[in-house]
Amino acid sequence: MRGRATIIGAGIAGLATARALALEGWDVDVRESAPALPGTGTVLGLWPAALEALEAIGAGPAVRGSGVRVEAAATTGLRTPAGKTLIATNGGGKLLLIRRPLLLEILADGVAVTFGAEVAGPRAVDGADVVIGADGTNSRTRLAVFGGQYAARSLGAVAWRGTVEGAARSHGETWAPGALFGISPAGPDATNWYACLSAGQPFDPPHLQHLRDVFGSWRTGPAEVLKRVTEAGILHHELLEVPRLSSYSCGRVVLVGDAAHSMAPFLGRGACEALVDGVALGRSLGASASVADGLAGYDRARRVRTQRLVGISRLVGRTAMMRRGFRERNAVLQAAGAVMGAAGSLRRR
Repeated sequence: MRGRATIIGAGIAGLATARALALEGWDVDVRESAPALPGTGTVLGLWPAALEALEAIGAGPAVRGSGVRVEAAATTGLRTPAGKTLIATNGGGKLLLIRRPLLLEILADGVAVTFGAEVAGPRAVDGADVVIGADGTNSRTRLAVFGGQYAARSLGAVAWRGTVEGAARSHGETWAPGALFGISPAGPDATNWYACLSAGQPFDPPHLQHLRDVFGSWRTGPAEVLKRVTEAGILHHELLEVPRLSSYSCGRVVLVGDAAHSMAPFLGRGACEALVDGVALGRSLGASASVADGLAGYDRARRVRTQRLVGISRLVGRTAMMRRGFRERNAVLQAAGAVMGAAGSLRRR
């Protein structure tokens, strides 16, 4: 079927959905409260399902041409702050890295977006067959439709992240009681970094000295990276999660991306799942005889899978920063790493 859709939010999920619906012949109106697309943001890693979604909406060539392929290879590992390797990765597939602002720019190409458009709620939208809430973790659309009990909830942790110039000598994550620090490539001459601490409330700025005090003595690379970090280059936020919804749609309103299933960042899947959401919704509405059937099909295709990822990501974060039993955890990880290494050696013979 074809119809008219209003999308609230011009982030990754909203723009991907707009492109997918346009390909199905829908008239699409995208409204964004911000004055423009953001000019800052860290590097995103796009996994195969996300790249397939980008191909489906015609953005694949531009993203491949602008992103950077890197190997998740020999310098990657999971370690303790003292430098003990728990698991070493001796090979891996390729990951496409792209800066968030650039991805948004590519997705917005050809999409009509009204910036500075504050939407009071889905009931204030007239003339649309479908209203799509793509307004992020603190979605007003979700609260208006499903109620305040579905407000995003704190995971009891805060995070810092950023990108610095220059390559790091090693990549991977360091796990410690109540803390985590990760380093990943952001291209041949740039490095992504992220840090996380268990905490009841966000820390006030300045952040850089605090990060150096906490992580500067770790023997796994944080000090090297933090020397290149500037206060202005630090993004800081509390980690939140959207409670499990019984459906991603209600009437003519449907949620996509973080508005539906915002999750902790420990799997690196938020942006990827937002892209897949957009394509799935567009295809379902395009192939269905009614809006109700299309939204139900999208819900069946996406809700269980994404909610499972929300739970897994939360579990990974808790495991990474557990305060009790971490020695036993480390022993299990080392044993698993040894088995994985032995299996890899046998396969190479």
